[in-house]
Amino acid sequence: MQRITHHITRFPGDKRLRGILGCCAVVLAVTITAFAAADKTTIYFYSSETSINNFKSLKMEFDRYLTKFGPYELQPFSDRESFEAHIKGKDQYVLLLSSWHYSKIYKDNALIAELAGTRKGEKYQRRILVAKDDAVKGGRIASASSIQHTNSYLKKMLRSNYELVATPILTVPKDIDALMSVGFGMARLALTTKNALDELQTINPTLYQKMKVLAEGEASLLLIVAVPERFSKDGQPLIAAIKNMASDPEGREKLGMLGLDGWQALDPSDTLKLETQ
Repeated sequence: MQRITHHITRFPGDKRLRGILGCCAVVLAVTITAFAAADKTTIYFYSSETSINNFKSLKMEFDRYLTKFGPYELQPFSDRESFEAHIKGKDQYVLLLSSWHYSKIYKDNALIAELAGTRKGEKYQRRILVAKDDAVKGGRIASASSIQHTNSYLKKMLRSNYELVATPILTVPKDIDALMSVGFGMARLALTTKNALDELQTINPTLYQKMKVLAEGEASLLLIVAVPERFSKDGQPLIAAIKNMASDPEGREKLGMLGLDGWQALDPSDTLKLETQ
């Protein structure tokens, strides 16, 4: 029986063609990845008023939650300088930042404040000056804000008594750290918030009992959600997802990581206060 054999003829150009097709596949994959990255919207987060112990965990938890609503991710920062440098020149993002910080950078970055965080249903907090005794005296002051902001706030808070405490400032990462610095003897006074003092009552009741509130400042908004003006319209789906977090059990859990329990829209008086503080 005659065996029938099939011969496959290979032409010299086959190898070159396979190489070209392979290169095209690589280019296509890179292009698709680039487009996907370009379409992703990032929430940049920095606030000295929020106690975050693990930024990696915060990002993982928020990214897992946000992907349910679209190509969104969270990028937290541990220092103000890196945060501000990273957003410079960009116009497609959402920010989570303190109200004081917003008031300092909103003009240069053409920002619009959309929401304010709430704690126990309130969107305002007050800064307080705390010590272990009742007298406003000189001594190192611990503060999570910049030296410039701390001095500015103390002048408003203490007025004629400001000179009594105009001494070196110890800059700490978080408001709760300012209180702990007083407890450990690293500072005599702490410029902090009522919320941080409430937190101290939970984590260190003994130290809390020793703390005395010497002065109280004006009310200020909690964490702010802001967007560049040019991204205000396109950013609304993500802003809506953030605003609705409190209505979702998983969303409420993520809010708790920021020390919040919800979000509220800003009214004109809030915006005026925010932009003039």
